[in-house]
Amino acid sequence: MSEKKDYYEVLGVNKDASIDEIKKAYRNLALKYHPDRNPGNKEAEEKFKEVTEAYEVLSDPEKRKVYDQYGHAGFGPQGFDWTQDFSRVRMDFSDIFGDLFNTFFSDSFGADWFGGGTSTRQRQNRGSDLEYRMYITLKEAATGTEKYINVSRYDECPVCKGTGSKSQGSGKKICSNCQGKGQVVRSNGFFTVATTCPKCKGEGEIIADPCSNCRGTGRIRNMHRILVKIPAGIEDGSSLRLKGQGDTGPYNGPKGDLYITVFIEKDKIFERVNSDIVCEVPITITQAILGDEIEVPTLTGKVKVKIPPGAQTGTVLRLKNLGMPRVSGYGKGDLLIKIKVVVPERLSRQERQLYQQIKEIESPDNYPEIKKFRNNL
Repeated sequence: MSEKKDYYEVLGVNKDASIDEIKKAYRNLALKYHPDRNPGNKEAEEKFKEVTEAYEVLSDPEKRKVYDQYGHAGFGPQGFDWTQDFSRVRMDFSDIFGDLFNTFFSDSFGADWFGGGTSTRQRQNRGSDLEYRMYITLKEAATGTEKYINVSRYDECPVCKGTGSKSQGSGKKICSNCQGKGQVVRSNGFFTVATTCPKCKGEGEIIADPCSNCRGTGRIRNMHRILVKIPAGIEDGSSLRLKGQGDTGPYNGPKGDLYITVFIEKDKIFERVNSDIVCEVPITITQAILGDEIEVPTLTGKVKVKIPPGAQTGTVLRLKNLGMPRVSGYGKGDLLIKIKVVVPERLSRQERQLYQQIKEIESPDNYPEIKKFRNNL
């Protein structure tokens, strides 16, 4: 098997490219290498397959996450199988190209491209994917949590059972404009352009007796309370896919998915660095000089830590396995206690006297940084 190219290089986008940038790059390349524009050119045909495979992976949040972490090996010994799974391309195709290439994919290349001979009309009937933004605390991200969200989505009309017809389907008739095909096909230079029939909206049928409950659409909008399970260790901006929790497709079409994008709120004490947690802890001058045992916060409670004598601002103490759970499921990161030596803003008379005595007897040799600085003057 020939070595596969990096998907980001194939599409010519950066690794942090947005979905819109990925769609735009794919559209330009697919138009460039489309076989109708390059008849008989096997190299262009292979390029077309290559960019489509790259788009299928990078446009799907879950597949992209696997690819970013493991590369092609994340899809098994043979890598991602473009002949078996093109669900994302199938879902986004009309959004990217309109109906420009529908005829090409369903007729010219055959069913193998999309794993089955699904008709254009059936693909269009798939319900829309929905997006929801959720905000959680850092501690919730560390332990994992469950939250209910309210989502408004289209459901099948209970009166007409999703048919849009009072008589539940028997009131439909063949569209006279497209003769039941759902498309109007015309030739335009290199392309065979198939556009959605404007009369039946691609259904191939007209509803003669529309349902009064859904006004012939076959769907009604409802509010749903959905439980979302957030895994421990989730990263800021991660996307969770709830399959089948999106809109119901028109006229009994399959449901779309619900994508939950999780954002982690900024914590007042902790800062996350990958799987490690950093906590800046202030201590007094005397604690820094003499050392001490202090109580510090963690994501799950408090623990005692020994401050070594002579601790400086910026000294870091590492507490093993007290950080974030790793997304891979193997172990945890560490808690990094970053020392900050603070100077008192006010002193009592006795404190001032004692500090004055210390000043009179302290030796510059005990302050290597000050000594080095003065020697360079």
